[in-house]
Amino acid sequence: MENKQIVFTKPNTAELLDVEYCKPNDNEVVVKTEFSTVSCGTEKANITGDPNIAGSAAPDATFPRMLGYSSSGYVTEKGKNVTSVEIGDRVIVYWGKHKRYNTVPEENVVKITDDSISMQEAAISFIATFPMAAIRKTRLEIGESAMVMGLGLLGQLAVRLLKAAGAVPIIAADPVPGRRDVPNGWDLKLQV
Repeated sequence: MENKQIVFTKPNTAELLDVEYCKPNDNEVVVKTEFSTVSCGTEKANITGDPNIAGSAAPDATFPRMLGYSSSGYVTEKGKNVTSVEIGDRVIVYWGKHKRYNTVPEENVVKITDDSISMQEAAISFIATFPMAAIRKTRLEIGESAMVMGLGLLGQLAVRLLKAAGAVPIIAADPVPGRRDVPNGWDLKLQV
């Protein structure tokens, strides 16, 4: 079966390449990707060859690099020991790549049981756990103030999670004006 993947082949170069389609072993599932979330900071660092990625410092930038870790899709195959999902199920994928078909361990998928959750929303759920972990570490209490520096994807998620957690006021700062624009319907005021 044809499988394509985005691969950073050299500094500042991303290519869509043909890659191997991997059949699942007994404890794996194959997921056809519907949406794959881009984490701009991590991906920019990788495509430029930054050696200080994922907590390790390499003496030089090595390529190729393959990214992606938060996506959604449909189960197309499963190993004989897989019990949590069935073929055709909508799932969230943890640690999948920007690839048409990801073969991952069963524990890296979560079945989407609520039909009101779109595949686009599902694709950001894993990456949303990063700002959520930061908020939990602060032990925020309802009515306490909070500040978010940088309103990229993670910052935007952090603002919304802080609002849901009861932070008041929330100060959100970013030098890029467009990132401070709030979609209609959001009861937030983002400040410089």
